Amino acid sequence: MPLPSPDLLIRLGTPADSAAIGQILADGWHQAYSGFMRESELGQRIDPGYRAQEVGTWLSTDFDPAKELLLVAEQDGNIGGFLAARLGDRNDVGSVARVTLLYVSPEQQGQGIGRQLLLEAAEWLKLHAPGPISIGAFEQNPFRSFYESIGGMVVETVMVRVDAREWPVVVYLWPSPEALQEGIRTKEV
Repeated sequence: MPLPSPDLLIRLGTPADSAAIGQILADGWHQAYSGFMRESELGQRIDPGYRAQEVGTWLSTDFDPAKELLLVAEQDGNIGGFLAARLGDRNDVGSVARVTLLYVSPEQQGQGIGRQLLLEAAEWLKLHAPGPISIGAFEQNPFRSFYESIGGMVVETVMVRVDAREWPVVVYLWPSPEALQEGIRTKEV
Protein backbone atom coordinates (compact mmCIF):
# COMPACT_ATOMS: atom_id res chain seq x y z
CA MET A 1 0.00 0.00 0.00
CA PRO A 2 1.53 3.33 -1.02
CA LEU A 3 2.49 5.79 1.69
CA PRO A 4 1.52 9.45 1.45
CA SER A 5 4.00 11.89 0.01
CA PRO A 6 6.44 13.29 2.59
CA ASP A 7 5.29 16.82 1.70
CA LEU A 8 1.70 16.06 2.74
CA LEU A 9 0.64 18.53 5.43
CA ILE A 10 -2.19 17.69 7.81
CA ARG A 11 -3.46 20.91 9.38
CA LEU A 12 -6.54 22.43 10.98
CA GLY A 13 -9.19 23.45 8.50
CA THR A 14 -10.34 27.07 8.26
CA PRO A 15 -13.24 28.88 6.57
CA ALA A 16 -10.82 29.67 3.72
CA ASP A 17 -10.82 25.93 2.93
CA SER A 18 -14.60 25.81 2.41
CA ALA A 19 -14.52 25.72 -1.40
CA ALA A 20 -11.98 22.88 -1.52
CA ILE A 21 -13.79 20.92 1.18
CA GLY A 22 -17.12 21.52 -0.57
CA GLN A 23 -15.71 20.16 -3.84
CA ILE A 24 -14.32 17.03 -2.16
CA LEU A 25 -17.54 16.46 -0.22
CA ALA A 26 -19.72 16.82 -3.33
CA ASP A 27 -17.41 14.55 -5.35
CA GLY A 28 -17.35 12.02 -2.50
CA TRP A 29 -21.12 11.84 -2.26
CA HIS A 30 -21.39 11.40 -6.01
CA GLN A 31 -18.69 8.72 -6.10
CA ALA A 32 -19.80 6.71 -3.07
CA TYR A 33 -23.57 7.10 -3.07
CA SER A 34 -24.76 7.49 -6.67
CA GLY A 35 -24.72 3.70 -7.01
CA PHE A 36 -27.65 3.36 -4.61
CA MET A 37 -29.22 6.79 -4.06
CA ARG A 38 -31.41 8.41 -6.68
CA GLU A 39 -30.30 11.64 -8.32
CA SER A 40 -33.13 13.45 -6.52
CA GLU A 41 -31.77 12.26 -3.16
CA LEU A 42 -28.25 13.33 -4.00
CA GLY A 43 -29.53 16.72 -5.22
CA GLN A 44 -27.59 19.60 -3.69
CA ARG A 45 -25.36 17.16 -1.84
CA ILE A 46 -23.35 16.71 -5.07
CA ASP A 47 -23.26 20.43 -5.90
CA PRO A 48 -19.79 21.79 -4.98
CA GLY A 49 -21.04 25.38 -4.64
CA TYR A 50 -23.84 24.36 -2.29
CA ARG A 51 -21.46 22.21 -0.25
CA ALA A 52 -18.87 25.01 -0.04
CA GLN A 53 -21.53 27.38 1.29
CA GLU A 54 -22.73 24.74 3.76
CA VAL A 55 -19.18 24.15 5.04
CA GLY A 56 -18.46 27.88 5.21
CA THR A 57 -21.59 28.52 7.26
CA TRP A 58 -20.76 25.64 9.61
CA LEU A 59 -17.21 26.88 10.18
CA SER A 60 -18.25 30.51 10.59
CA THR A 61 -21.24 30.06 12.88
CA ASP A 62 -21.66 26.58 14.38
CA PHE A 63 -18.17 25.05 14.61
CA ASP A 64 -17.02 24.64 18.23
CA PRO A 65 -13.25 24.00 18.42
CA ALA A 66 -13.60 22.79 22.01
CA LYS A 67 -15.81 19.90 20.83
CA GLU A 68 -15.07 19.56 17.12
CA LEU A 69 -12.09 18.95 14.90
CA LEU A 70 -11.64 19.72 11.22
CA LEU A 71 -8.44 18.57 9.54
CA VAL A 72 -7.39 19.03 5.94
CA ALA A 73 -4.68 17.24 3.99
CA GLU A 74 -2.74 19.72 1.88
CA GLN A 75 -0.05 19.03 -0.67
CA ASP A 76 1.53 21.60 -2.97
CA GLY A 77 -1.12 24.13 -1.93
CA ASN A 78 -4.04 21.84 -2.83
CA ILE A 79 -6.49 20.25 -0.40
CA GLY A 80 -6.76 16.53 -1.16
CA GLY A 81 -8.91 15.35 1.74
CA PHE A 82 -10.52 16.29 5.01
CA LEU A 83 -11.80 14.81 8.26
CA ALA A 84 -14.32 16.10 10.80
CA ALA A 85 -14.71 14.69 14.31
CA ARG A 86 -16.93 15.57 17.23
CA LEU A 87 -16.89 14.73 20.92
CA GLY A 88 -19.80 12.73 22.28
CA ASP A 89 -21.65 9.54 21.54
CA ARG A 90 -24.18 9.01 18.81
CA ASN A 91 -26.57 6.08 18.53
CA ASP A 92 -25.72 4.99 22.10
CA VAL A 93 -22.78 2.77 21.10
CA GLY A 94 -20.62 3.84 24.04
CA SER A 95 -18.23 6.11 22.17
CA VAL A 96 -16.82 9.31 23.61
CA ALA A 97 -16.16 10.75 20.14
CA ARG A 98 -16.99 10.08 16.52
CA VAL A 99 -15.50 10.79 13.14
CA THR A 100 -18.38 12.38 11.24
CA LEU A 101 -16.76 12.99 7.84
CA LEU A 102 -13.76 11.48 6.07
CA TYR A 103 -13.37 12.17 2.36
CA VAL A 104 -10.43 12.12 -0.04
CA SER A 105 -10.65 13.58 -3.53
CA PRO A 106 -11.12 10.84 -6.13
CA GLU A 107 -7.87 11.84 -7.85
CA GLN A 108 -5.86 11.32 -4.65
CA GLN A 109 -7.44 8.16 -3.26
CA GLY A 110 -5.18 5.21 -2.59
CA GLN A 111 -2.23 7.36 -1.49
CA GLY A 112 -2.72 7.04 2.28
CA ILE A 113 -4.32 10.47 2.81
CA GLY A 114 -7.33 9.06 4.68
CA ARG A 115 -5.04 7.04 6.95
CA GLN A 116 -2.92 10.11 7.71
CA LEU A 117 -6.01 12.18 8.52
CA LEU A 118 -7.24 9.45 10.90
CA LEU A 119 -3.82 9.14 12.57
CA GLU A 120 -3.71 12.88 13.23
CA ALA A 121 -7.32 12.94 14.44
CA ALA A 122 -6.49 10.13 16.88
CA GLU A 123 -3.76 12.35 18.37
CA TRP A 124 -6.34 15.08 19.02
CA LEU A 125 -8.77 12.51 20.41
CA LYS A 126 -6.15 11.19 22.85
CA LEU A 127 -6.19 14.60 24.51
CA HIS A 128 -9.89 15.42 24.23
CA ALA A 129 -11.66 12.03 24.32
CA PRO A 130 -9.47 9.14 25.50
CA GLY A 131 -12.04 6.42 25.04
CA PRO A 132 -14.03 4.55 22.39
CA ILE A 133 -14.34 6.16 18.94
CA SER A 134 -17.07 5.48 16.39
CA ILE A 135 -17.43 5.99 12.66
CA GLY A 136 -20.62 5.39 10.71
CA ALA A 137 -20.85 4.56 7.01
CA PHE A 138 -23.81 3.86 4.76
CA GLU A 139 -24.15 0.08 4.40
CA GLN A 140 -24.06 0.36 0.59
CA ASN A 141 -20.98 2.63 0.61
CA PRO A 142 -18.37 0.79 -1.51
CA PHE A 143 -15.56 2.23 0.63
CA ARG A 144 -16.76 1.18 4.08
CA SER A 145 -14.68 -2.02 4.14
CA PHE A 146 -11.73 0.29 4.87
CA TYR A 147 -13.00 0.69 8.44
CA GLU A 148 -13.04 -3.06 9.01
CA SER A 149 -9.56 -3.35 7.51
CA ILE A 150 -8.19 -0.94 10.14
CA GLY A 151 -9.77 -2.77 13.06
CA GLY A 152 -13.23 -1.25 13.37
CA MET A 153 -15.72 -3.58 15.00
CA VAL A 154 -19.31 -3.41 13.78
CA VAL A 155 -21.42 -2.60 16.82
CA GLU A 156 -24.72 -1.55 15.31
CA THR A 157 -26.66 -0.77 12.17
CA VAL A 158 -28.96 2.24 12.43
CA MET A 159 -31.38 3.81 10.00
CA VAL A 160 -30.60 7.35 8.83
CA ARG A 161 -33.04 9.53 6.94
CA VAL A 162 -31.93 11.23 3.75
CA ASP A 163 -34.88 13.31 2.64
CA ALA A 164 -37.87 10.95 2.31
CA ARG A 165 -35.99 7.62 2.58
CA GLU A 166 -34.10 5.83 5.31
CA TRP A 167 -30.80 4.09 4.71
CA PRO A 168 -28.89 1.61 6.91
CA VAL A 169 -25.67 2.99 8.39
CA VAL A 170 -23.12 0.59 9.85
CA VAL A 171 -21.44 1.91 13.00
CA TYR A 172 -17.83 0.87 13.67
CA LEU A 173 -16.13 1.19 17.05
CA TRP A 174 -12.53 1.26 18.26
CA PRO A 175 -11.88 0.99 22.03
CA SER A 176 -9.50 3.97 22.04
CA PRO A 177 -7.61 6.43 19.82
CA GLU A 178 -4.54 4.23 20.28
CA ALA A 179 -6.45 1.18 18.96
CA LEU A 180 -7.47 3.20 15.90
CA GLN A 181 -3.85 4.21 15.31
CA GLU A 182 -2.66 0.63 15.75
CA GLY A 183 -5.21 -0.61 13.21
CA ILE A 184 -4.04 1.99 10.71
CA ARG A 185 -0.36 1.25 11.25
CA THR A 186 -0.96 -2.51 10.97
CA LYS A 187 -2.73 -1.97 7.64
CA GLU A 188 0.20 0.12 6.37
CA VAL A 189 2.63 -2.76 6.85
